[in-house]
Amino acid sequence: MPGHFTPYDEDRTVTVGNADGKERGLGLGGELSFRLGGTEHTLQVSVEADGSLWAVFADATSGVSSYRFRFLRPAAPDAEGRTAVDFNRALLPPCAFADHFICPFPPPGNTLTTEITAGERGLLDR
Repeated sequence: MPGHFTPYDEDRTVTVGNADGKERGLGLGGELSFRLGGTEHTLQVSVEADGSLWAVFADATSGVSSYRFRFLRPAAPDAEGRTAVDFNRALLPPCAFADHFICPFPPPGNTLTTEITAGERGLLDR
């Protein structure tokens, strides 16, 4: 689905919990907005060195029929801020596979009330 990236005037850092129980800063570069099920949604995202985006998100399936949170890595937006949001490409974080990985939890506002039944979702027994 089409998405639109709006960069912040300056990068922000929010403190979020991590899978190891500690809190750390998570750098955020802007917001990714998209329509899903007729509703407008927004995720706070980081901007990677190559310009691609990185979102840590949870949804209505998190901890129920999917892992407690997932990652989404949309392509770098074009000059007008357009990029594709494809939840089929949602990934389980590394900490879903092994306890020694440090993974940030979603920042405030990155929990969607909609069920995202696409992408990697397993490993509920951890």
